[in-house]
Amino acid sequence: MKPSGVATRLRAAAELASDTNPPETVVCGNCGQRFAIRNDPGFQNVELARKQASWVADQLVWDHIQERKHHGTMKLPTL
Repeated sequence: MKPSGVATRLRAAAELASDTNPPETVVCGNCGQRFAIRNDPGFQNVELARKQASWVADQLVWDHIQERKHHGTMKLPTL
């Protein structure tokens, strides 16, 4: 079974604070929107989360280059 995960846009700091298992967080360098990297509990892997965070950061930059809004959620690759 492959890990599956999503990057979810965080609307408020309370969303992150209420999480019992804090995920990796990515902040868009252009607009400041924050995204949490969440994987299935059976696939909690720090290295995978870091790679996925880098992938999300690239997607956020690409969104700005293409002049489009960020999605609320993004399905993450297994990398």
